[in-house]
Amino acid sequence: MKITHIHIERFRGFQNEDFEVGSLLTAIAGQNGTQKSTLLGIITQTFTLKTEDSMRVEKPLCGGSYISAFKDKFRLSPTFDKPKGHEWTISFDAGMDDFTVESIKRTGDPNVRFWKKGARQEGDGYISFPTIFLSLKRLVPVAEEAKIITDDTLLTQEELNEFKQLHNKILIAQTPISSATTITSKNKQSIGVSTELYDWNQNSMGQDNLGKIILALFSFKRLHDKYPRQYKGGILAIDEMDATMYPASQVELLKVLRKYASKLNLQILFTTHSMSLLKAMDDLVQEVTKKEETANQAKILYLKKVDDKIAIKQGVNFKGIQLDLNVVAARKTELQHIRKTRKISYL
Repeated sequence: MKITHIHIERFRGFQNEDFEVGSLLTAIAGQNGTQKSTLLGIITQTFTLKTEDSMRVEKPLCGGSYISAFKDKFRLSPTFDKPKGHEWTISFDAGMDDFTVESIKRTGDPNVRFWKKGARQEGDGYISFPTIFLSLKRLVPVAEEAKIITDDTLLTQEELNEFKQLHNKILIAQTPISSATTITSKNKQSIGVSTELYDWNQNSMGQDNLGKIILALFSFKRLHDKYPRQYKGGILAIDEMDATMYPASQVELLKVLRKYASKLNLQILFTTHSMSLLKAMDDLVQEVTKKEETANQAKILYLKKVDDKIAIKQGVNFKGIQLDLNVVAARKTELQHIRKTRKISYL
């Protein structure tokens, strides 16, 4: 099962917006305040693992569950987020019916909840499909966590070997990893590495962030291997994927994500501000569109403020994105220069 198309009738700044997502990878970009994280939440919100689904008993290696957690995606306002104020429709491949979601009143709570339009029975409100949403909570530094639990037995030897290889490949590192330790705290579950030169306590934020992402990939691989009949794919959403990682490693990570998305039938969606990552995505889009069978594998969605609304633009190439973001940066630089000049003149 793959999401192909989404129509947002209304949701905060989004009004009557239509767009497609990549069958493997989708990048969501735009200036600050264009509701990128909200869009990521809209796309992934309506998925869960229902009680009768045998995969429901499984827990991701990266912490949390395969049930798409509402609190990680939306901070609702009782004043502005009203019942019937949100509606969107998700379309799928393989002849699956469209799924329309609306906001309804939550009993005993001033905030709304999202549910299948026209359905009120228990179990009707969501689609059973494994989903992992990696929110910004994963970026909390380990050093700031009050209590940490470690475990050296979470991964199998095969997974451990694969993790070491991926870690050094993505970070373009040469130092051999002697051990990998699962780190669990209130806000996160990740994996740290130790070498002959340092241990996991000294890992960088980039290593910590990467560990969380790799664990998410391994989580889907476990479902794929353990439930060959039930597993039909999954969704991995990563908010601010580029955070704490330097440009070259971002590009290497993208290559790895594409490989695992294809192998595990995943749709991976992420938000980003990284020009390096967007350039790599643009190159990938140009590559896959040359062949009909791969044409829909990668998409870039660019969010743009238009008056009081947010437009979701497709088909915007890297030069267009670069021009838009650099114009904004140039205006800020020019304003700073003017202010500085005026301050000097007053002296």
